Amino acid sequence: MRTDHADRTASALADLARAIRETINDLEGLTERAKALEGEVLSGAPLTDAMAAEARPLIITKLVEITDRLHEAGGMVRRAEAEQLRAEGRTHQEIAELFGVTRQRVAQLLGSPQVKPASKRAR
Repeated sequence: MRTDHADRTASALADLARAIRETINDLEGLTERAKALEGEVLSGAPLTDAMAAEARPLIITKLVEITDRLHEAGGMVRRAEAEQLRAEGRTHQEIAELFGVTRQRVAQLLGSPQVKPASKRAR
């Protein structure tokens, strides 16, 4: 029998799959950009000129965005899984053992979702 918890877990997993597909596409583009930038640097072009000509967002900035995207999607899956496991009668200790984390971390996951501000890393 499917439950609301199962629906939330499935939805979080679908969102994670979309984030992974988007990341794969982004990484393929970034790989080409990094190779092109490497070529410019190896040819003796000043890095200032090469970076000024580089498409925006810069490679490293885009990598931070990708990391944030995956972290957020993964966190949503972890929280949904913890909630579903708890609804299925698993204890905090059992969930902790499944996830390889502490009981305290499970308690945090099962607490109220915290709205996190956008990454404070430089963009």
